[in-house]
Amino acid sequence: MFPAEVLKQFDLNGPRYTSYPTADRFTPTFQPTDYDRALRDAQRKPVSLYVHVPFCRSLCYYCACNKIISKSATIADEYLDVLTLETALVAQAQPHLPVVQLAFGGGTPNFLSVAQLTRLIRDLESKFDFLPDREQGIELDPRYLDAAYIGALPGLGFNRVSYGVQDFDERVQKLIHRFQSFEQTAQAVQAARAAGINSISFDLVYGLPIQSRETFAATLERALSLEPDRLALFNYAHIPERFKAQRRIPTDTLPSIQQRTELFLYATERLVDAGYQSIGLDHFAKPGDPLALAHADGSLRRNFQGYSTHQSTDLIGLGVSAISNVNGVFAQNSPQMDVYRERVSSGQLATVRGIKLNRDDEIRARVIEEIMCVGSVDWRAVGELFGIDPVTYFSSEQADLARFASSGIITSSAERLTVSPQGRLLLRAVAMVFDAYKNIKREQVITFSRIA
Repeated sequence: MFPAEVLKQFDLNGPRYTSYPTADRFTPTFQPTDYDRALRDAQRKPVSLYVHVPFCRSLCYYCACNKIISKSATIADEYLDVLTLETALVAQAQPHLPVVQLAFGGGTPNFLSVAQLTRLIRDLESKFDFLPDREQGIELDPRYLDAAYIGALPGLGFNRVSYGVQDFDERVQKLIHRFQSFEQTAQAVQAARAAGINSISFDLVYGLPIQSRETFAATLERALSLEPDRLALFNYAHIPERFKAQRRIPTDTLPSIQQRTELFLYATERLVDAGYQSIGLDHFAKPGDPLALAHADGSLRRNFQGYSTHQSTDLIGLGVSAISNVNGVFAQNSPQMDVYRERVSSGQLATVRGIKLNRDDEIRARVIEEIMCVGSVDWRAVGELFGIDPVTYFSSEQADLARFASSGIITSSAERLTVSPQGRLLLRAVAMVFDAYKNIKREQVITFSRIA
């Protein structure tokens, strides 16, 4: 591992690069007609679907997701009515697209009852062609689950589940207003295994109030005792000026930059010692997991749901605030429920902002994705693909690359850029070297946080 001082030197505010250009570069001049045209002109090839379910039963103070707090089942039925209209609009542009990956996120997707989830799945099946070997995952809140709900998931095609854990320490839970016992999580894991779901992920968050190495180590050990197939270590980004609920978290309870760095380094070392492989930025997987295999053979890719095992697939986002990546454009639905409902109900796609990639965007997107997913860039392959001389094309980036090389974070030559094993903790910082927008004032902070 690098000393904390080296990590701190490169500890910058930056995006997670689930897209390039990043979402803050989308513009309102991009219209629903632009997205519709991209859909109609797209090649007929397997796609990934993402469905956003924005509802939560209670407010977690740390959360920066697009969500609506409610306990009403009726509001979900109304939302499904609008989703049905949106899927019809997409199907008009591209009927019966083959689907190789389906993901439900939120919010809390298990806000939907089994009956409501079944209704949604059946609607999607009527408008898309679900491939039999597809990956189908759902984010679940263990606090609102029972064995019957989990047992119904395989019959609806789900073969992956992701459980939000965050932290098991009760004092931390009180400060972030998320009360979730270890027993609730253990029961959810046991029920998934009993139902035949053999891919289980945990989300942990470091940098939360009053976390220390001792408390987070205890959380980590309890998580490891349940043997998840994948773990994600997310860094809490405290942006109270943007997310009002975060104002309820006392700033003086948050770990310092150095403390957060130490938490991440400790957790990384512990997970590797426990047999997990580091997958890029902050994800870890057991050696036989598809993510680990894709990382090993160079086929790992990245989209708005994080790392993906599916190469070169367009992504269609459905629901309020969802983002699509289709045929060289990014398109985002309105994050406001009333605007989303009004647009779709009037027969329009709900796009309110987006961007069409130019050639420079495409070149840089390829380089950044290679860094984030593979940890290296084959400059000869990039040159052949785009018809450029990479050394000349990226001449202005050479000084920054030299700085990373002098710290041992990368090795760089005219043939290849390679991030060192220790340097993989700083993938985002390396990727930022190639971000042409990094020095331009960003319109808004969305999913940015410090590297460590």
